[in-house]
Amino acid sequence: MRKNVLAALIAEMLIAGGAAAQTGGDVDPSARVVVTGIRASLSSSLNTKRMQEGVVDAVSAEDAGKFPDTNIAESLQRVTGVQIQRNNGEGRYISVRGLGPEFNNVLVNGRTITSDTGGREFSFDLLSSDLISKALVYKTSQPFLPEGGIGSTVDIQTARPLSGKTGHTSVVNVSHSWDSNSKEHTPNISGMYSFANDDRTFGVTGSISYTDRASKQNKAINDAWNYRDVSMINGDLNSRGLTMADVTTRKLYIPQSYGFQQEKESRKRTVANLTVQYNPSPAWKMTADALYSRLDQRNDVIAFSDWNNPVQLGVKYDQNDQITSFLRPGATFYANNPAIAGPGKLLGEANSNDMIVKGGDRLSETKAFGLNSKWTLAPEWRLEGDVSTSRTTSRSPDMWVVAGMVPKNGDTLVFDAIPSITFGDNIADPTAVRAHAVSNGDVHNRDKLHEGRLNLSWDHEMGFFKGFDTGVSYSQRDVGRTKWESDSWNAFSGYHVSLPASLFTVTPLDGYFGGGKVPSSYLRFDPYEYMAYLNQPALIAQSNDPALYSDKTKYPNGPMAIDYRNPASTWGVKEKVASFFADSRWEGEGWSANAGFRYVHVKSMSSGVSRTLISATKSPNDTTYILNWGPSAPTTVENSYHSFLPSANLKIDVTRDMLLRFGASKTETRPTLSQMGVDNWYGGRFGDVQTGGGNPYLKPMQSKNFDVSYEWYLSKTNYVSAAVFYKKVSDFLETRLVDMRIPQYDEVVHDSRVRNGQSGKIKGVEIAGQYAFDTNIRWLQGFGVAANYTYVDANATREGDAGALECGYPGLSPQSYNASAFYENDRFQARVSYNWRNHYSVDCGGGSTLPRNRAAYGQTDASLRYNITPTIALYADGINLGNKRMREYASNESQFLTLEDVGRRVNVGVRVAF
Repeated sequence: MRKNVLAALIAEMLIAGGAAAQTGGDVDPSARVVVTGIRASLSSSLNTKRMQEGVVDAVSAEDAGKFPDTNIAESLQRVTGVQIQRNNGEGRYISVRGLGPEFNNVLVNGRTITSDTGGREFSFDLLSSDLISKALVYKTSQPFLPEGGIGSTVDIQTARPLSGKTGHTSVVNVSHSWDSNSKEHTPNISGMYSFANDDRTFGVTGSISYTDRASKQNKAINDAWNYRDVSMINGDLNSRGLTMADVTTRKLYIPQSYGFQQEKESRKRTVANLTVQYNPSPAWKMTADALYSRLDQRNDVIAFSDWNNPVQLGVKYDQNDQITSFLRPGATFYANNPAIAGPGKLLGEANSNDMIVKGGDRLSETKAFGLNSKWTLAPEWRLEGDVSTSRTTSRSPDMWVVAGMVPKNGDTLVFDAIPSITFGDNIADPTAVRAHAVSNGDVHNRDKLHEGRLNLSWDHEMGFFKGFDTGVSYSQRDVGRTKWESDSWNAFSGYHVSLPASLFTVTPLDGYFGGGKVPSSYLRFDPYEYMAYLNQPALIAQSNDPALYSDKTKYPNGPMAIDYRNPASTWGVKEKVASFFADSRWEGEGWSANAGFRYVHVKSMSSGVSRTLISATKSPNDTTYILNWGPSAPTTVENSYHSFLPSANLKIDVTRDMLLRFGASKTETRPTLSQMGVDNWYGGRFGDVQTGGGNPYLKPMQSKNFDVSYEWYLSKTNYVSAAVFYKKVSDFLETRLVDMRIPQYDEVVHDSRVRNGQSGKIKGVEIAGQYAFDTNIRWLQGFGVAANYTYVDANATREGDAGALECGYPGLSPQSYNASAFYENDRFQARVSYNWRNHYSVDCGGGSTLPRNRAAYGQTDASLRYNITPTIALYADGINLGNKRMREYASNESQFLTLEDVGRRVNVGVRVAF
């Protein structure tokens, strides 16, 4: 009766009318819905959730090559409390219960896999969902799980041949993708072969997937909002003869820049997997895995932007001291007002309209191997050994190439919900472009990991005691980064060298964001042709320091060429982790529990070679510094610590269908290895010098966790649940800005790097449920719904930087929910899903720079499947059907930072099984 009442309530919420009246009556057997497709996937996931000791959610494939989504992260976002971050519209990282990607430990078949990020956060876009059979999200800690996941531990499991059908089976997926912004059509293909003998003593599964995607991303961008002294010139663009008496200074919130960006991306991904299983005897089972992934991402990024100095004309601001509009004076204004404009004056440099090419390519390759062996030593004793290795290499250009114009007539900027800019000059005039700053680098990352574990289990009944599990593990990880670069940044900065029009191409814009807020056309250029032109000896004579940049001993191939003789910086972090766990199992009538601990000892060594900055000299034609470097110097720093991490879980059978779970644990997340380097960098301008780098003395972030979960299983497919959780965190890791003095500069520098220091509390509520209307309501047969909601409340206590005190935790959304409605019968499947997350902090800023926040975002996706025959199916997937745009702001939504348009994505294909 309770299940019928619940079904009626859900139906009444979805469809107006007397649904409750439909709960009774006989069901036509011919209309019975077979549990396949979406229901099979939901049922498998629910069974996994129910059987676990702790709070666990799962996403399962219905069959080989039939994972619910084309991207694993996009499937995980439908798990309660899981939110994703997208890269060009495709899921890449996950956050769980408000904690970002670096706080979630991601495993593949129970093993850590290396990353192409230089850190611990896992890029889900490196794997194809066609190869995955299940993904488990552990929200409460278990002693056997590798430490590292304060937010969660995610275990991605690939297909196992001895877990499927016997004999030979094959699956081929062929599809076609279309992107609404790029208007490009690209192919995708995947295949899987599996064999298992009749005795299930030998099996092999091999799969390969190739994905090709072409996309385009449009953005309106302001780099930052700053709270600083602004010199306001009282006049307009036609004013003449102004003096310092016409200037007032006031501390205001001012946007740093404003402009537009287009990014064309080509992403080609190849993923292959091979699994061999062999059971020599009923007491001995062996599994070997090999995984290969290659991602070739090419980005063509061009931006054009106004840089806003803290000296402007006709400034208007509101009651909150926030600038709402101003005029950017051009060359004519400079000429008409010599008392305030010119070298050494208030307006020391001319404003500019910049065109910027940014390096965004990403070539990543991952190879992973693993061997697992399980022995039944005796009826009560089991032993498991596992060894694995993983290696990822990646390379990408570190490019920031700027050409620009010095406008004659000045520009007008208005900052509202979507800012607008009126250019006084033609920004698509190729005859008006001048040279500016050039950064040209090449970055190589490596990540190599070896790990092994040996676990022993004893199953023994002694009253409530049911046995124990124990194990040891050891891993050694080596992460490094090498960067080569040219010393060209300030060689031509200052817009004093004219460039030939032949280097630039007039390109129309799409008219995105509507109206007159975006110019009709702009200029594109090839950065390598541009740098080759500046590298000519005749041009070097016009540089800011001809004697320096023409010195062949320092620049044998010119200042624009990357110097591969000596890396600009190289750092590496070696981490050795030894751990031991013990876990006891207990069970009585209507309850079960486990209690244990994990002990971890970590030793790290950070080393690197970098050039020493001797001095910084102000550039004669710009507000930047010319940096004078000394010889390279090696540095090594060692660090070690140990942790004791207890955990316990209790499961109570309230009734046959109801469970109550309790969990308590202490967890930790070690610093991301890329954060522990010994490198340092220097940048910025007069009055705003920026420095940063690694921090080898970081400690792990730790959290004390408490969980309570209620679960009501209405059937093999249907359930409702509610959970509350509490985390008390300490030594939180985040980027913090500290003002300091260093001898190379005669002013305060703003140093940004990851630091420990924050503590606080995270608490929240999760509510979830799913219901398939199969037998209770005849006219709703075939329909189903699934939904969940998460609320997270957090507070943080920070040290030092007052500007970031109200930031909260980066990556934490106070609220998120997702809902899906589906229909399926023997031939047809359809599903529509909506995922929404509240605003969250991306970066806490610091000093004069305000935080960066991302606005609430919701996205609608849909999928269709039609079974032509039992072995042939057509399908279509639509991503971001509502064409939603991502928006970022600073401290409040009126402080615009970014508006991003990634467009819609459609994938149409056919799946053949034989």
